[in-house]
Amino acid sequence: MRATVDGPTDDVDAVRPTDPGAGYRVLARNAAIAAGAVVANGLLSAVILALCASFGQTGEIAAYTVVTSALAFVLIILSGGSALLYLNGTEEQRTLVRSQWTLVVVPGLLLGVLVVGVFYAHRGYDATALAAAGVVALGNGLAQLQTADFSRRMRFLASAVLMCGSKAASLVMVLLGVPLTGALAVAGLTQLVVGELVLGGDGSLRRERFRELSLRRAIAGYRSSRHLFGFALGDLYVARFATLVLSLVATPAIMGSFGALVTAYQAIGGVVQSALQVPMVARARSRLGFERSAHPAHFSVVVALVCAVPMAAAVAWLAPWLTGTMLSLPHGEAANWLALFMLALPFMAVSRALMSNWIGDGHYGRATRAMAVLAALLTVAVAVGVPGFGPFGAAAATAAAEASALAVILLFARRFAGR
Repeated sequence: MRATVDGPTDDVDAVRPTDPGAGYRVLARNAAIAAGAVVANGLLSAVILALCASFGQTGEIAAYTVVTSALAFVLIILSGGSALLYLNGTEEQRTLVRSQWTLVVVPGLLLGVLVVGVFYAHRGYDATALAAAGVVALGNGLAQLQTADFSRRMRFLASAVLMCGSKAASLVMVLLGVPLTGALAVAGLTQLVVGELVLGGDGSLRRERFRELSLRRAIAGYRSSRHLFGFALGDLYVARFATLVLSLVATPAIMGSFGALVTAYQAIGGVVQSALQVPMVARARSRLGFERSAHPAHFSVVVALVCAVPMAAAVAWLAPWLTGTMLSLPHGEAANWLALFMLALPFMAVSRALMSNWIGDGHYGRATRAMAVLAALLTVAVAVGVPGFGPFGAAAATAAAEASALAVILLFARRFAGR
């Protein structure tokens, strides 16, 4: 059903496309570009933070961390799953999302910047660094829509060049003595401007787009993305729940080691999910009538496994060296925690491949229910594993929940296929 301003629902109607879609080779190449861009961007970020730490910019790093972390929470509450709807929805739905972001999300972020800035300024943080970090967070939010514009048009290479080019420019500015937050703010705003110039008339930040804005459309945007809002919240819950529960029973020293490994697991998972965005967009473009996409559902699964299995095997094999020599974690059992996270990775990759297929096909509620199953199983596993086994139990709970959730999801997937 199509979404309207009066009654938005899942967009599952298919339009018969006339243009041939991208072949397997093009999709695989774009998936590699999307995944590689995330890896390169992460490495550049790590280098920038390491340099700023060596330059003594700890205040800049602190301001950047607290502002971006707080506003990431604000962003997901205000926008929900609308960024996914903007990527996969109809043009009418995208109009709703633009109203939602312009009239609600951006003003909410600006208010969040003010509140967070005042709060942390009273706690001794530099006001200029906080303001610049707020600009960074606001630019990151707007960049979500711009990245969706590039992805929707299968321009993954251009998006990767913009993203990595912006981070490389930040690195150069830091080397020239510009403070961290200022460098990231300038580079991020420049990226937005250049991106709009590259997109031309297809850009969503063009002046003529503002004539479509209305509060009624913004409200309809929330109704239209309600399923994807649940999906986004479920994804955040799955990513954070085990860590939050462990923090209630573990010492800060243990949490430091565990947090480093969770961050690594989530970063690797982010690479996989970036690759999965390519077949998801291809399915959405086929459904919306832009082109024919003949690739079957298991193509996404193949992409997920090709990305996840080699990385999981390599990291699990290198776990003792990574946790002991490279990261110098004080807990010898950290290698086992990391190995368990790598055991979870292939199961996570396949389940997210199936969910991304459903989102690309317009079955937003189906993807959200699958995420809810995973969240429920994780809750049970964490409640059983963490009190008795600490960080080992938290990592094991993640692996057990991802594996069991995939089994349940596959049963439902076969049932849907039978229909």
